[in-house]
Amino acid sequence: MKTPRFLKTLKRLGAAVAAGALLTVLAPVGAAADDLAVTAVNLRTPFDCGQVWNANTRSNHNPQLAVDFQRGNAQGQNVRSSASGTVTTVADRGDTSYGKYVVVSHGSGITTLYAHLSSQSVSVGDSVGTGTVIGRVGSTGGSTGPHLHYEQRVNGTVVRAVLNGVRIAYYGNTTITSSTGC
Repeated sequence: MKTPRFLKTLKRLGAAVAAGALLTVLAPVGAAADDLAVTAVNLRTPFDCGQVWNANTRSNHNPQLAVDFQRGNAQGQNVRSSASGTVTTVADRGDTSYGKYVVVSHGSGITTLYAHLSSQSVSVGDSVGTGTVIGRVGSTGGSTGPHLHYEQRVNGTVVRAVLNGVRIAYYGNTTITSSTGC
């Protein structure tokens, strides 16, 4: 006996509702659409495998949702692309703002920005993979000491950072171990 069309449609609708419910359950509590978009790209910690960094966030940061990565011996450490993509900006603002910085586009409106670099090792238009060295930690621009200023953006707006599938705590410090290239 042939299944009536309305039962097939009902079955598909039930599957769609179940999938939506599953996404709601799996999404982090309080996750916004931007969080889910960033999580889907699976952005990684931008450092060598096994390195431990302090991810500092604070309400008086500019922009507020940026992350400053700090640790002893930070100067000159490799900065790696958080995911594959295309380099869209390699710039130097001198002694102000970001100083030397790089922006990588990961598609779907998602970009990452890496600032205060001592050096940049990519050019605009370069394709990079997850973990490609794009520069080195420095203290250029408006920096007061060696660290990496890091931003995740969705359609040009800075969002709360998600690295290795985990949201960085706001506002305070999160200890994070890089799994990039492990």
